[in-house]
This record gives sequence, C-alpha cells and structure tokens, in this order.
Amino acid sequence: MARAAVLPPSRLSPTLPLLPLLLLLLQETGAQDVRVRVLPEVRGRLGGTVELPCRLLPPTSERVSQVTWQRLDGTVVAAFHPSFGVDFPNSQFNKERLSFVQARQDTNADLRDATLAFRGLRVEDEGNYTCEFATFPNGTRRGLTWLRVTAQPENHAEAQEVTIGPQSVPVARCVSSGGRPPARISWISSLGGEAKDIQEPGPQPGTVTVISRYSLVPVGRADGVKVTCKVEHESFEEPILLPVSLSVRYPPEVSISGYDDNWYLGRSEAMLTCDVRSNPEPTGYDWSTTSGVFPSSAVVQGSQLLVHSVDRMVNTTFICTATNAVGTGRAEQLILVRESPSTAGAGATGGIIGGIIAAIIATAVAATGVLICRQQQKEQRLQGADEEEELEGPPSYKPPTPKAKLEEPEMDMPRYHELPTLEERSGPLLLGATGLGPSLLVPTGPPVVERVSLGLEDEEEDDDEEDFLDKINPIYDALSYPSPSDSYQSKDFFVSRAMYV
Repeated sequence: MARAAVLPPSRLSPTLPLLPLLLLLLQETGAQDVRVRVLPEVRGRLGGTVELPCRLLPPTSERVSQVTWQRLDGTVVAAFHPSFGVDFPNSQFNKERLSFVQARQDTNADLRDATLAFRGLRVEDEGNYTCEFATFPNGTRRGLTWLRVTAQPENHAEAQEVTIGPQSVPVARCVSSGGRPPARISWISSLGGEAKDIQEPGPQPGTVTVISRYSLVPVGRADGVKVTCKVEHESFEEPILLPVSLSVRYPPEVSISGYDDNWYLGRSEAMLTCDVRSNPEPTGYDWSTTSGVFPSSAVVQGSQLLVHSVDRMVNTTFICTATNAVGTGRAEQLILVRESPSTAGAGATGGIIGGIIAAIIATAVAATGVLICRQQQKEQRLQGADEEEELEGPPSYKPPTPKAKLEEPEMDMPRYHELPTLEERSGPLLLGATGLGPSLLVPTGPPVVERVSLGLEDEEEDDDEEDFLDKINPIYDALSYPSPSDSYQSKDFFVSRAMYV
C-alpha cells in the first residue's frame, strides 16, 4: 500500500492547509482501510485525560508488526513494537503524558487495539492524529482522529453604578473567563439597551475571556431593574443565566401624602409625610411654606410634619425639600382649612358600604335564581324520564273481565213508598172557614205511613229497613201539624203529608 509522504520542514508551512485534502485523497485511493475503527473527533478537557480509540477489526489473518501514532505534520507521537516495546520519540509527548492502553494493561497484548491515552491535556495537543497499523502481508492500514481541547469558562456578572444623565453608558458587565472556544454572551432586558463584546486572552494559554458590557441612557426608573446575562458554551448542558440589578444614582423624587381635604379648625394631630424615592437615600429634609411664615402649631419630625392643632395659620402651602448626594427634589401641598368638619367623606363611606351590601344582596339573589333554575331543570328531567318510562312500559290499569263484573255485588238502592190515599188516613180532613179564607185540611189523627212492596223477590224484612226509616230527616216531624181543631168541617179539600213541607 502507498504511504503518505512526509513533507520536509521547509515546505511544511505553505502546504499545511492542504494536508486535510491530501489525507482525504489518500483515503479515497485506498490508503485507509475501513477495518480500522477510530472516532472522527474526540473532545478533551484542558488539563484532563482523554483516550483516542483505534482498533483493527477482526476477523483477519494479518499479522501486526508495529503500531504508530503521528500527527498530520509527520511528527511521530508514539510507537509500539512487539519486540522493542513502547517508544515516545518526541519530548512534547513523553511517557509521562502518553501511554498505550493495552500495553499498559498487558505487555503481551495483541497490537490490534492501539488506543492511545493523553494525560494533562494541553492546548498544543489539539490537532489531527493518524493511527497506523503495519501488517503482514497486506501492508499499512490507517485511521484519522481529530483531537479537540476545550476549556469550560468561569462566569460572573455585576452592575456598574452610574449617575443619571443624557448619554448612553455601560450599566452592567458580564465576564466569561478562560473559555475554549470563546463563550457566547447575550442580554435579556426590558429596557431596550445594547451590548458590546470584547475578547481577551484567558488565564491559561489558548483560552479566551469574553467581556460583554450592557449600555443604556441612565434614568431614575432604571434603578433596581433586573437584567440577565446569558452565557452559552459547548461545555454547558444548559445556558448559564446571571441576573443583575442595575444601580442608577439620581436626585430625590418627592411627593407629599396625608392631606385628606378635611382639615378644619380645631382638628388635632394632623400629619403630612414627605415621600421620597432616590439613590442614594436622602441625607436631609426641609419643611417650609410659600408665605414664609411657619405655623407655630406645626412641628417637623424628619420626613413628617405634625400639626398639633389646626388653626388659620395652617391655611397655607407647605413645601418639602429632600437632599441626597446627587441633588435635591421638592414637592408642594396646598392646605385649605375648613370652619367645620366635612361630611362628604361620611356620605362617601356610607355609599361605599351601601354599594357593598347591594352587591352582596345581588350576589345572593343571583345564586338563589341559579339554584331555582337548576332545581326546575332537575324536576323537568325527572318528569321527562317518568313520561318516557310510562310511554315505554305496559299500561298499569287492567280492566276487569266480564265474569268479574257479573260477580260484583249490587249496591243497596232506596225503596220507594207510596203515599197514603184519602181513605187510608186515620182521621177526616176538614175544611174550615175563617175570615182569611179556607183552611187547610189536616188529619184528625196521627199520620200513618205504610210500606208498599215493589215486587222484589227475596225481600228481607230486617233491621236495616227500620234503620233507613229512622234516618229520615227529623225536620219532617217538626213541620208536621198537630191534630186539626173542630172548626175544620169540610172534606172537599185535602193536602197529603208530602206537601207539609
């Protein structure tokens, strides 16, 4: 098999960029056999240990006479001979840093595994390495591996204190130190600033330090706002997020609180408070009035102004001035003193309470309505289910059979009785004459009512019939007339007992 020519040192530099292409050409022409297994790229941490795998795949009857590792520029790194043992001809790659894994474990090991271990990895160790098997009788077989040396950077971020101003200045800085390759830095912010990165040599040879500065126009509202530095590197499983709270120095921003528009004559212990937002904190407060006359009942207590008793001198405009290392700020508050307390606040409070009560009642009514609607819907569903069940099921009423109808007992019917005739009455009916006209004829003796047979078969005369007669309404007896007097002499007119009522 053809071997790659080693270029002389005088011609190495101009042709070094073309060596990877030359190696690919040799691979295509058969210089590298597919039976040599290597990794195309191996990453090692700076200062750490890494292994470059290289194996001659079985089955094969070839005999390995020697294994050699060399850099792409022709520098021999390590050699392993069955008879002469291991050799590291280059002082940069000595036996303190390199070793054959199989030879280290077994001196009589098969040379088909030529895995090479690096210890104390350096930046200059990075490059392309060729694993070469000298075999008999088929010649040399090769595999190429690219060794990459990486370094994980150390990261931190900090705010840069600035003073409010019109020009954009750096307000935060993020540093990723000693990375290989260089880290990538970006900023996450809602303030709309801009970032600028620079690179510097890292603490170890071959490493890079990236410094990113985040800039914006400093304003008071930016003080205390958090921005985030995002660092990305191939050695990180996830990006590193570093939050930073900005620090912008600005003069006090002042406002006054405590006035409720109900300061009246005689009110006691009224108070105003000077509210300040600033960086740094205020170093002093000053209270004054626009009229230049300070009420005698007012007492200054730092950021507060206490009025023991409101009088007409308090009817003025108070001024609070706050000072810090950057500057001063001030605010004014006009006080209107009333003759008597205002009831507007009470009315407003009552309105608020009434509104709350009305809201509660409305909520309760709405909830009740919802419950009623749900109950009605539930009843409708149940009623619909019952109707469906009635429609689907057989009729619950069954008419009696004809035989059963015949066997039903007959109801007792009242028996009718005929009224007695004139001849049957026990006494004569007399017609009397009075001054008012003819008199009714009445029986001379007690009335007699006889039962008349209706021709019913198997008629039973028992106590039930007598009970029936006894149940006649007693009003008929009360309406019965007594025996007629002797003045009734005529028998031409009569009235039956049925007409007495």
